[in-house]
Amino acid sequence: MILDFEPQQLILLVLLAITFVLLITEYIRMDLVAVLLVAALAISGILNPEEAFSGFSSEPAIVVTSIFVLTGAIFHTGLSNRLGTLIGRFAGGSYSRMIAVTMPAVALLSAFTHHVTITAIMLPVTLKLSQERNISPSKLLMPMSFAASLGTTITIVGAPAFLIADGILKQAGRSGLGIFSIAPIGLVLSVVGTLFVLTIGRFLLPDRKGSGDDSDS
Repeated sequence: MILDFEPQQLILLVLLAITFVLLITEYIRMDLVAVLLVAALAISGILNPEEAFSGFSSEPAIVVTSIFVLTGAIFHTGLSNRLGTLIGRFAGGSYSRMIAVTMPAVALLSAFTHHVTITAIMLPVTLKLSQERNISPSKLLMPMSFAASLGTTITIVGAPAFLIADGILKQAGRSGLGIFSIAPIGLVLSVVGTLFVLTIGRFLLPDRKGSGDDSDS
């Protein structure tokens, strides 16, 4: 079956396998792996130099890169800690209020930054709330992670897939997506997700602390 592959196809499969291993092991930084893959594709002749570096002029690639830079700035300037503390302060003492405050806040922040970073920002705040209010961490951490994922559907910068779809539409000669084109759907999903956790989901979430975790007091 290997004989059925063209030489370039075999080279591509080897490069993809090596890239996959490097990404999984994180032996080399992911951004460096990406650059090395592009260089390998150009050197091997699979892509010509123009094709290999055309991605750097891609609008989705620039937007995604900008989001990572913005997220890094929010983290290193200490603004992330202030935002997390502020959200924790408004969360109050009851479980319902914590969910009603943290989930929408996390969803909105995830709409304009990277959702993994927002989750990391809110992690210590959420754990602190869990300890102070004697609530199982899972009952706060899981809704927070759900909200971070739902928030990526509010704007097209929230997830790369929407940016790619925007680029494909423009290449086809159609009008692209505006930054808030999917906001009605994303906002509805975020609200429904929050309401679900407040009503049904709170009783389905794992509880490792025993009784008293579902109390609103």
